[in-house]
Amino acid sequence: MPVNTDAPGGGRSKAPLRPSVSTLPVSGVEPPLSRRPIVLIGFMGVGKSAVGKRLAGLLGYEFVDTDLLVERDAGKPIAAIFADEGEERFRQMETAALREALGEPARVVSAGGGVTTRQENRRILAEKAAVVLLTARPEVVLMRVRPLEKRPMLAGWPDPLERIRSLMEERAPFDSEYHSRFDTSHCPPRVTAEKIARWFASLHTEENDARG
Repeated sequence: MPVNTDAPGGGRSKAPLRPSVSTLPVSGVEPPLSRRPIVLIGFMGVGKSAVGKRLAGLLGYEFVDTDLLVERDAGKPIAAIFADEGEERFRQMETAALREALGEPARVVSAGGGVTTRQENRRILAEKAAVVLLTARPEVVLMRVRPLEKRPMLAGWPDPLERIRSLMEERAPFDSEYHSRFDTSHCPPRVTAEKIARWFASLHTEENDARG
């Protein structure tokens, strides 16, 4: 069963996930989650890269950032892609980067903040990844994402906090498709990584018990 790790104080809760017809199944899937790469999704500033690097170290996995793959292929920063070619071109490149990142199972992948807005990406994630949603309060995100000039979705907005809230609300239905969820608002990246590692290890146990 998926777990809700948004309990007060960041602790683990046995309560079920918030109701959602889009929440991804954990058991009875092929390949099993424990044999898939882990993909961290969530809004910008929730800690996907910081947590992902630590998680990869704990598991002995390779860390891959889809934003860096896009910048490598484009030969320029993401902000320049938005400015020169538009968001749609960036999203196309992001899908290609996601496919590349999921090419090996022993990987922890930090996906771009808007990756789930494309239906194709959500299908790829559901079929090929163990999807972990990271969340954080809008005020915390704002503190983490400065300078805003490097954030194409926020740059130039007179009220960036309201912009963050609006984008979070807009993307919430797409980010509802995940296997587990962790709030990072008051949790250091190391601790969040350890929580995810324990959750991932529990998948091996559950799958072994099911085969037993």
